[in-house]
Amino acid sequence: MKRRKFIVGLGSLAAGASAAVGTGAFSNFQGSRSASFSIAADNNAYLGLSAPNSLENGEHAKVGANNELVVNFNSDSDTGGNGLNPDAETWFDAVFQVTNQGTQPIDLLVDDDALNYSDRIVFYVDGSALPDGNTDSTGGLYAIEGYPGTAEGSDTADDDKEADETTDNGQDYWVGYANPKIGVGDSISVGIYVDTRGMNTVGTMTTGDVVIRASENLNQ
Repeated sequence: MKRRKFIVGLGSLAAGASAAVGTGAFSNFQGSRSASFSIAADNNAYLGLSAPNSLENGEHAKVGANNELVVNFNSDSDTGGNGLNPDAETWFDAVFQVTNQGTQPIDLLVDDDALNYSDRIVFYVDGSALPDGNTDSTGGLYAIEGYPGTAEGSDTADDDKEADETTDNGQDYWVGYANPKIGVGDSISVGIYVDTRGMNTVGTMTTGDVVIRASENLNQ
């Protein structure tokens, strides 16, 4: 705010001076100003990504040695198990937390399309925790992988197997899609659903990068 006030004041001074001495136009300018940039660990960055102990399933995520959030559903997680159950569906509520440590509200989207079996993995939020004024008091689950308007829809590149249709004897897993708006200083917990039905071979299911997108105008 101090910098904004200084710039406005300087503009007023130049306008006043121009009345007395001319237009104040110039053809070229070059000047040096100081700038500093710091890289912070994911949990301390402007978009905070963390897995505090208070989360229900936070033991499956941590900020690793490279200062980036890592999600593990294998022997690297801080649990007694080595992985997911075969031929099953598993919901992990509140695996990691996203915190807006910037200066403006943001919309959140998770893109897992680079993963093998991405159609079997859904990142979601509890509707009772949506911090965007559209809270679902029933606590329904909302997939946060689709863009507004289009969502992921059927027959698209990032179609989630269970995210856009009624399945399992009429059980509709996801109330819908949401790109929750996170206010300045607010946090939201993200859960992960994994479908291993029909998969019985012990070993690595998939590994790779998941993209977390945050934008001030994702819902526009």
